[in-house]
Amino acid sequence: MLNVVAFLIENFSDMDNCPRGQELGVVLEDAGFDDQDIGEAVMFIELLNQANSLDSGSLNQSQALRVYHEEEMAALNADIRGLLHFLTDSKAISAAQREFIIHALMHLPYDEITLENAKGLALLVLWAHRSELPILIGDELMAVLHDKDVMQ
Repeated sequence: MLNVVAFLIENFSDMDNCPRGQELGVVLEDAGFDDQDIGEAVMFIELLNQANSLDSGSLNQSQALRVYHEEEMAALNADIRGLLHFLTDSKAISAAQREFIIHALMHLPYDEITLENAKGLALLVLWAHRSELPILIGDELMAVLHDKDVMQ
């Protein structure tokens, strides 16, 4: 999945310029991605399109503490939850974007719910929303696409 995220970020300036649905599938297939990665990418792009059309203003303005459901606690390890808390607390992502990332992670096969994929999904969300990040946070998230740690 991370290779698909890297491909989308490198080849399309933003989500508005990214093909949708079957057309995206053809582009990814031509680029050599396997069917599972293509299916996940198309699903996540469609979910992002749906999420962008929802009114999430009240969620983003809420100061409520995020409490994870039992299933989420079992699937999302402490590192993933810590990353999401850090990104939300530092205002790198909104509460609605955090919820999208959680929702997307929960749609992955259990063995693919990793910190690296959480970072990749965070990048995908930020790319889709044309978000600007503090340099260190951006570097840390981008490092996952290049297999190296920035922050220790």
